[in-house]
Amino acid sequence: MKISNEQKKINRAKIIETSVDLIIEGGYKAATMRGIAKKAGFGDATIYNYFPTKESILFAYYEERLNDCVGKIKKIEDFNEYSINEQLQTLFHIKLELFLADREFVEISFKRIFFTLNQNSKEIKKIRDLFRIIIKDIFDAASEAGEIPPQIFDEIIYHLIWDYYIGIVFFWLKDTSDNFSETTILIDRSLDLISSVLESGIVNKVFDLASYFFKNHILSKMDTFSRHKETINIIKRKFME
Repeated sequence: MKISNEQKKINRAKIIETSVDLIIEGGYKAATMRGIAKKAGFGDATIYNYFPTKESILFAYYEERLNDCVGKIKKIEDFNEYSINEQLQTLFHIKLELFLADREFVEISFKRIFFTLNQNSKEIKKIRDLFRIIIKDIFDAASEAGEIPPQIFDEIIYHLIWDYYIGIVFFWLKDTSDNFSETTILIDRSLDLISSVLESGIVNKVFDLASYFFKNHILSKMDTFSRHKETINIIKRKFME
């Protein structure tokens, strides 16, 4: 009997949900593919039609939560009227809100996924690329609105914000304050600073200054360096003797 795409999505979600429950109950090592399949109500072989390994289920969880985050943002009618600071704050607060119900699972799996497994794996790249698209959309909208100038090093900035996201989640997992207030303060204050830097265009200005310095000082010395190259080589040979 052929299974519909909708049923496949339901089955996939059931496997992820079951994996979360089992890992919370007994830890990562105790949760086996066979055990997950049994509790989810699938045959031992059926689970492999959806996930080739236990690790792939972990990746799927984080990908799904990121997609859920996008879904929640799209439901905010006036989100496009938010400042870049407000949009980034909303993004990170929604992400943590989605993790809250599974906080024990995130505490067990997050470090394993984002700190110990191969950071160049296609699974992590898929999650990182999805995150990058979200950030790029926010930056593009802010740039079109004239809120921030186009960023020369945009790809580097997107990567830094990804690292910032990893750091925020890790901080949240260690946060024991009431209602995770310390995490809220950290997000709000750090994003205030990040937004101010972006709005000021200081990154572009530093690049322009470095470019000017290189063109007018470094390159201008190249001819002098070339003329004295033989002398430098003689000194080097003498030093090596």
